[in-house]
Amino acid sequence: MIYKAPSTIVELQEILDSAENANINILAGGTDVMPRWPEDKSLQPDVLVDIKKIKELHDLHQSDSELRLGPLITVQEIKKSPVIQSEFRALSDAARQFGGVQICHRATIGGNICNASPAGDLLPGLYAHNAEIEIFGPNGNKKVPIQEFITGVGQTALEDGEIVTSIIIPKTKEKSIFYKLGLRQSMAIAVVNFAITYELEENNHWKSLQIAAGSVAPTVVYLNAFTDSFLNGGDIDESIQLVDKDITPIDDIRATANYRRLALKNVIRYFIRHKLHEPNE
Repeated sequence: MIYKAPSTIVELQEILDSAENANINILAGGTDVMPRWPEDKSLQPDVLVDIKKIKELHDLHQSDSELRLGPLITVQEIKKSPVIQSEFRALSDAARQFGGVQICHRATIGGNICNASPAGDLLPGLYAHNAEIEIFGPNGNKKVPIQEFITGVGQTALEDGEIVTSIIIPKTKEKSIFYKLGLRQSMAIAVVNFAITYELEENNHWKSLQIAAGSVAPTVVYLNAFTDSFLNGGDIDESIQLVDKDITPIDDIRATANYRRLALKNVIRYFIRHKLHEPNE
């Protein structure tokens, strides 16, 4: 195995171009890549490319209209960021429930996205806030909505020679929350998780509502059938049954599909009835 550690995006692109036919693995935080190797040596790549030295992938920039996060920003930095705490609470809440101290200081937002796990804790908040993924490759830059970037379990729209260079989140007046149900209070993969973005008018009428749920389908999914019915005056108890139209949960070691369906509907109904009308501080 060859180890490379570029310090610029240009150097990284040269490595990717020169190793076109090789099995390449990008190393950011390493919390997903490294644990797999002892179990299966065939997963070890021909070329391991450590991108931690590329400073421009670790930047956070904001304007009046958007927040741009470098893919090397860690979960710990997301947790501590004042702008994320105040304007993108779902991401901040997810970071606080992400894992142990060591993992949070190593794991990156780019890694959580590119790992493309349907249970990824940062993903529902990124979906709910309509994040875009900026990609750089042989054909230049492009932006892809996150729901198009993640195409399946462990699968993304990245093509040969392409890398994620930024995560772009538009700023709005919407508030947001994140919820995670696991088998224990911390350091557990989600049985169900979701993020809600919403805006309420002064009379507590809903101006907007969007829900992105994880661990209930091959990718994070929007619960559009429920929100369309509810926002158009549907009774919440009847509308919540439409959640089933957008999810395809499975049985696994953590929970059954039926449990996931029931838990997701019950918790969302509770949050909408009792939590979203409270101040989001």
